[in-house]
Amino acid sequence: MKSITTTIAGLLLSLSVIGADARPNVIIIYSDDQGWGDVGYHGFKDIMTPNIDRLATGGTWFSQAYVTASVCGPSRSGLLTGIYQQRFGCGENPNIAGFPDKMKFPLAGVPRSRRMLSEMLKERGYYSGHIGKWHLGADRSLRPLARGFDEFFGFINGSHDYTRWDGEFGRNKGQWPLWRGDAPLPARENVYLTDLFSDEAASFVERAADREQPFFLYLAYNAVHHPWQVPDSYLERTKDLSDNAERNFFAAMILAMDDGIGRVQQALKKKGVADSTILIFMSDNGTPRGQGLTHSRKKPDQDWGDGPMSKTGGLRGFKGDTYEGGIRVPLCISWPEKIKPGSHYALPVSALDIVPTILAASGGRPNEQTLDGVDLLPYLNGKPGRPHETLYWRRDNDYAIRYGDWKLQWNDAGSTRNITLFNLADDPHERHDLAAAMPEKAQAMQDLFDAWDSALPDNEWWGGAGNRKRSRIDLSVAEFNARPDKGHFYRKIRRRSSAAPVPSEPGIPLEQRLQWVKAERKRAGKPYNEAQEIRFFNAKDNNKDGVWSPEEAEAEAPKDWNKK
Repeated sequence: MKSITTTIAGLLLSLSVIGADARPNVIIIYSDDQGWGDVGYHGFKDIMTPNIDRLATGGTWFSQAYVTASVCGPSRSGLLTGIYQQRFGCGENPNIAGFPDKMKFPLAGVPRSRRMLSEMLKERGYYSGHIGKWHLGADRSLRPLARGFDEFFGFINGSHDYTRWDGEFGRNKGQWPLWRGDAPLPARENVYLTDLFSDEAASFVERAADREQPFFLYLAYNAVHHPWQVPDSYLERTKDLSDNAERNFFAAMILAMDDGIGRVQQALKKKGVADSTILIFMSDNGTPRGQGLTHSRKKPDQDWGDGPMSKTGGLRGFKGDTYEGGIRVPLCISWPEKIKPGSHYALPVSALDIVPTILAASGGRPNEQTLDGVDLLPYLNGKPGRPHETLYWRRDNDYAIRYGDWKLQWNDAGSTRNITLFNLADDPHERHDLAAAMPEKAQAMQDLFDAWDSALPDNEWWGGAGNRKRSRIDLSVAEFNARPDKGHFYRKIRRRSSAAPVPSEPGIPLEQRLQWVKAERKRAGKPYNEAQEIRFFNAKDNNKDGVWSPEEAEAEAPKDWNKK
């Protein structure tokens, strides 16, 4: 009996080792501000991305891949948690004012209650490293080593000079020290950050591949975020790509990153682990509006058209918008052992799907929390249907919802302030607004979005969305679009109220208005004068019923309203 028991135990041990060996290595490469038109495999000839293109042709590329936000911090929050970042109050970039000694919001960033992929993989025996841009919290408790990473080399804020860093945290955040682990590094000049991050990544792969455990690398380049800096050696290789010198300069910055990705790929091959590694490339958001070497003036009413550097590839909108140009990005995934090379996936997917896909590949999704993303592997292997029927976006007052091929949105930039409706199957560039022609569809989409959005918490350091539904009062898309400028103002006031009593009829009672103003003053750190606010309310309450009607809310107050 003892020998049988020993044999069974040995067999189980062998099976567990086989299971451990079957776990793939994982590399996520996240670029910064790289638009839809900034990769070669999308068919653009004025850009050089041979290694990214090779990754795409060696696996699957996605033509409808979305990030969860059109700016850096929230996009990364959704990526690394697999959960809509708005659910835990990270709908905007973390406020690190006062760092390092007098932070106004020390816990701004992804809260410890929301675990990151690095923490989940650590439980599965992975050795993890983060190289590059963090932007997910500056406090020590929120930095990479506290979030499951074993190594960290990079910077913690949102952008950085490519050629130098200082030895202290001065006024110029772009030259703050780089970090190794939890220690800031001494000042250094005459470097190129993209090359430095690439070399560190290749070194990590070579070292981690020798360990008796799988590895996870999160390589988050700050390329191609401004400032515009690149060595002449890269410029020499892109100078003849087009007749646009600024585009060629931008292409040189991308080429530096692409060369680095090639070095990472070579390190995988050198160590014999390329086939057993999931390699993911994605951008954090779309093309910035109006950026150029000469600091081109932004055109807030612009919908289409490329600036002198990054390109949207014909999509509407830019970074910061919920139009396609702000949220649809390049994505490709390679895993030679499991994913058929040279494939294309055309249905909508989300950055939210990265976490559950990796967890499924490495031993199953976690039980302690619900993820908003889905495992993409079954769909890449032929599972019918869409990974997502509905996708949501919310950043500040901008919002969007995609349901099937229908998309409804509102943006504070672009040529219209209307709530717009598009059918992306017929109109991927969002040129033909159908809200007026299909009012019932537009209203159903708005109601579906409000049902999701109204349950979200406000953000501790930025407050809440001004046009979030906070009462039983529903928004009529048709009425709003009949007067979008005034309609948005009224909706903003009405929906930013705090937990005041909800009126039975449309309108804003005095008490509700006072509670909202008080909360806003507190959030902004400004004094609150209740007597003055009551005078302002009464001056516009023409029928003296104690409730602002929509017309009264929109009206200008008399010039002498503050006379006692």
